[in-house]
Amino acid sequence: MSDFDLRQIGEIIVERQYGADAVIIEERTEAERFFIIHKGKIEISKRFESGEKAVLSIQSDGAFFGEMAILDEGRRSATVCALEPTTVLEIQKDDFETLLYKAPVLAYRILRELSARLRETGALLISFLTQRNRQLYRAYIDTMTMVIQVIEERNALAKGHNRRVTGLCMEIGREMGLGEEEMLILELSALLHDLGMLTVPERILEKTGPLSDEERERVQTHTLRSIGMIDKITMLQKIVPFIRHHHEHFDGSGYPDHLKGEDIPKMSRIMAVVDAYESMIWDRPYRERRSEEEAVAEIRAGEGSQFDPEVVATFLKIQPNYPRAGNELDGVEDESRVDSLFALAGRTGLSEKSAETAKSHKKDKKDKA
Repeated sequence: MSDFDLRQIGEIIVERQYGADAVIIEERTEAERFFIIHKGKIEISKRFESGEKAVLSIQSDGAFFGEMAILDEGRRSATVCALEPTTVLEIQKDDFETLLYKAPVLAYRILRELSARLRETGALLISFLTQRNRQLYRAYIDTMTMVIQVIEERNALAKGHNRRVTGLCMEIGREMGLGEEEMLILELSALLHDLGMLTVPERILEKTGPLSDEERERVQTHTLRSIGMIDKITMLQKIVPFIRHHHEHFDGSGYPDHLKGEDIPKMSRIMAVVDAYESMIWDRPYRERRSEEEAVAEIRAGEGSQFDPEVVATFLKIQPNYPRAGNELDGVEDESRVDSLFALAGRTGLSEKSAETAKSHKKDKKDKA
């Protein structure tokens, strides 16, 4: 600030000194003063409900602060602390209008700086909140992964299904150019897409013969039951439509809402292809696995009817280089491993029928050898 400006407002300013770490303005307090830094350095920061602190700006000699709350007559939106011994010129709220009249050049500087500061602060806060949002999603994904692993221990034949679907969905999403936030949402959607299967009775899931119409309808409710489990959780509400529609068909013949074409969310269209492929190449109680070549042929056959052609094209590009399938039950090669499944049934709720299936699977392999 020039000597001329200082002389013009000399009657209304008060010089004050603050030591290092001293609080000059506290967030959410009434705005009573405007400040000009005569000498020193200050930090402007905001603290969020979580307790985290975001540094909005660092200012030094000649800069000013505290004007926003005075101009909009609101409470302080940030905290200001001295980073080193600092001398400031304080102007009371009632004298701020006098400053604007007596030092118009300074007034112009204030308005220009205010405009720039609003833009910078807005961009900084958006960046900070976006980063926090990503971190929260990552924490949810890590937690959900752990939960899914525990759930999958209840069914030896389904073990790893959700994580395998998630991995291939991520590869396709990346190839299709999904943004960072979209990828996080896709990952969480794929991880939880079959959560509603927990409500389907084991006698249906492990049935070796064809399902009755009633049993088929019961299985098809799993998409709605999945979203019923998560739609009250704020951080998971974004993924509700993607899970709801991952069994829709591109021609409108799927369920639950018979959506068609691009009315089906893109992430649901990705999951539809991957879930179908992954289910075909792993053993099921009612059939043995298909070869990868047979499964790919099925996906090709469903292009444009069951599956989105764009997703199928991306899948066909990625699939040859994706890790080859193998059944996790192939590792059950001795009686002690099978016996351990029965022990696990008592400890974690794994059904004895699932363990029996593992035993039968091992016997079938020996018979075919």
